[in-house]
Amino acid sequence: MATDANNEVYPLAFAVVESDSKETWGWFLACLKRYVTDRTNLCIISDRHSGIKACFDDTRMTWLQPPQAHHRYCLRHVVSNVNTKWKIPELKNMVWRAASANQVRKFQATLDLIRNVKPAAHRYLENENKEKWTLAHDGGRRYGAMTTNLSECFNGVLKGARSLPITAMVRYTFFKVNSYFDARRNLALEQLEAGQEWCKYAMDRFEKNQAKAKDHMVTRMCTQAQLYQVDTPGNPLSNGGGQHTHRVDLRGMTCTCGKWEAYKMPCSHVIAICAK
Repeated sequence: MATDANNEVYPLAFAVVESDSKETWGWFLACLKRYVTDRTNLCIISDRHSGIKACFDDTRMTWLQPPQAHHRYCLRHVVSNVNTKWKIPELKNMVWRAASANQVRKFQATLDLIRNVKPAAHRYLENENKEKWTLAHDGGRRYGAMTTNLSECFNGVLKGARSLPITAMVRYTFFKVNSYFDARRNLALEQLEAGQEWCKYAMDRFEKNQAKAKDHMVTRMCTQAQLYQVDTPGNPLSNGGGQHTHRVDLRGMTCTCGKWEAYKMPCSHVIAICAK
């Protein structure tokens, strides 16, 4: 499963296999590269199933190694693993907060709290590859997607087909997917004909950031290098929120808030600069 530009479910490929193993996952992912897309830098988010991990750990499977593909963990499964090991409710929430943080400093601050609550959990998380389970170290591969919830959602759609004979199951899946594509295509055409250039998901995020940008103060640091400093006011509605200083590099397309790189949409600091 993938997501479309409107951040909605986009079915890509299905297979019927003998078992959930390294061999079947390797075959399936190779088919994905061969028949579905030949693009590089694919981000594949999955649970930590041993068969999937073994495929990405096998350097002989070159189609699954950077820059061809980048493997990331579903945050829900990481949190579940921590909860199964230690069963501390506040620890579960902390891990979720640490992984979802878009700035390294925020991630590190939450990780320090985890160490105070449960040192063993802190060691466990430190030993995990941070690129695979945190947004702050992701490098912008996930586009902000932290879970496999969309896949689980579509699993529910196809739940009734699992007990069918293989031929009937394939036919049911085909027609179900086709109805999705037909409905989404018609919706997209209607929006384009109405003059809507950008999808609702992107516009909602942009307009929210645009409203925040009105209160930002912009200082130009270097015209040639396109470097700027953006100061944000304090937010009385949040405990200690706001009153931050961010550095924006328009040429390098980076902002120290981390949101521009993570979500691939201009953050409020970038919008403030462009408005000025």
